[in-house]
Amino acid sequence: MEKQRQLQPRTVSSRRWLALMVSLALAVLGGAILSSVWLLRIQLHESIADHDGQLLHAVSLLRQMGNDSATEFAGSLADPGEQLDLILNISRLQGVIGIRLFSPAGHFVNAVPAYITEGELPPQDLTILQTLKPVSHYYPKGRLEDVDLLADAPGGVVTPLLIVNVPLHSKDQPQLLGVAQFILQGETLSHAFVELDRKLAWLAVLVFLASGGLLTVALTFAFRKINRANRLLADRTASLLQANQELALAAKTSAVGAVAAHLIHGLKNPLSGLQGFVNHHGAGNGSAQDTEWTEAVATTQRMQNLIGEVVRILGEQNTMAHYELSLDELAEMIAARMTPVAEKLGVHLATKLEGSGTFSNREANLVVLILENLIQNALQATPKDKSVRLSLVGSNGTVVFEVQDEGSGLTESVRERLFTPCHSTKDGGSGIGLAISKQLATHLGGTLDLKKSTGAGCVFRFALPLASENPPPRRAETIAGSSPAGLS
Repeated sequence: MEKQRQLQPRTVSSRRWLALMVSLALAVLGGAILSSVWLLRIQLHESIADHDGQLLHAVSLLRQMGNDSATEFAGSLADPGEQLDLILNISRLQGVIGIRLFSPAGHFVNAVPAYITEGELPPQDLTILQTLKPVSHYYPKGRLEDVDLLADAPGGVVTPLLIVNVPLHSKDQPQLLGVAQFILQGETLSHAFVELDRKLAWLAVLVFLASGGLLTVALTFAFRKINRANRLLADRTASLLQANQELALAAKTSAVGAVAAHLIHGLKNPLSGLQGFVNHHGAGNGSAQDTEWTEAVATTQRMQNLIGEVVRILGEQNTMAHYELSLDELAEMIAARMTPVAEKLGVHLATKLEGSGTFSNREANLVVLILENLIQNALQATPKDKSVRLSLVGSNGTVVFEVQDEGSGLTESVRERLFTPCHSTKDGGSGIGLAISKQLATHLGGTLDLKKSTGAGCVFRFALPLASENPPPRRAETIAGSSPAGLS
């Protein structure tokens, strides 16, 4: 759950980055498509406008260079009068408002009809005309009064206009003799441009949707692959850190185990002598000191039993002796050992068993050590007249032990270092009990964790794979009961 909470901000951040990257990519794509369509529109408009100029230029050449020598335009066009006759003949085409005639130098010569205003050729147009190529200009909002002296409507008349400049030259002398300027109505051309712009807009939208969709899918797929790789890398990094922590914990607990074995070996003989001394002198004292000596005898006996239990477990780990214990026998053993401790502390100990299963004697010995330590800690944390509950549930190849107390719970700082050696919240505690229990659980292939910690108490969960869910028909050997041997 905690891991999911840690990954949730990363997921939200990744989604924001993905949305930002897709938005930027679509913006760049849209800008590229828009600029390309705009340039294409300009080129198409110019091409269509130039098309009319090329047609008029072709007509003028046909009229003056016809094969019929009897035509009136078969002669030279050096005379402005012949030039005017030629362009008047061409101006009979539909849509021509008026014509102007310019000299080769670009100066105004004449205009037809007479109300057509005078004008000058732009220098850049004259440069192109001198190469005997026509030049066209389309004005979508042309002012009619600029070309027509009679157009005196209030506010002016705005209409589409097409100005076509056609070079005039003879067949034998390919040089500019004059310039014929045709002023044409541009409504037809305007409608053509509107239709062209509409088609270009639809084409741009379709191209953007198709390419944008493919780009979005590609970026989303690539981003998810990268995000999945990042999550995998983060998970592996977390696993490596956890493994390093467990290795460090194993090293610490192994060292603690070696020290404990050395202490047990050194304390065994002195403790035996101390127990004999206490038993001897306790039996000969008066009644006023009976209670103290009885407590001393019980304490030395409990210490002796603890050492004997540890020595026995270590001995079984190094021998070939093998037998099995059922889950209910393990529950009875734990209850028999911990009930006296609970009664002495004034705390109720309740045991609940569900399911079945078996453990080998080596597994059972370590399980008992772990549970005794957990129950001992729970009893010490629980006030008098409160309860500690031990549940054993065996199912689906796993047995789950849960120890629940009714104490005040653990603080956040304690939970962070809960299984760290040499860190304890109890007066006189060494802090190695839970650390060793954690290591023993890992050694058995199980897990030991703090399931819950609130103001109403804590719940520790110890899960372990079962060797068999069906208990054996009989037990080869049982472990004799003794006083509690929990880890402090």
